[in-house]
Amino acid sequence: MKKSLMVLATLIALGFVSAHAAEDGAALYKKCASCHGPAGEKAALGKSKIIKDMSAAQITTALKGYKDGSYGAAQKALMKGQVASLNDAQISAIAAHISK
Repeated sequence: MKKSLMVLATLIALGFVSAHAAEDGAALYKKCASCHGPAGEKAALGKSKIIKDMSAAQITTALKGYKDGSYGAAQKALMKGQVASLNDAQISAIAAHISK
């Protein structure tokens, strides 16, 4: 019985974390939407890739690359400033939100 309660508690906690991460991704993405569009459907400033078709892994790689300066072209400096304050969990949440 005790083991069943622990399993149930774990499942509830995991469900909360997943829902919370998705919610954070949507909230964090709001500042991106002005350039990339509400669903990532726009080429930001007419120069970027359209991000809605990218996988979560590709988005994560791009955001982490912008953050460390190893990714990007024309908008590299602009994007570095946008992602500088994001941690890995926030980057993952944004990537999961966009790639739905």
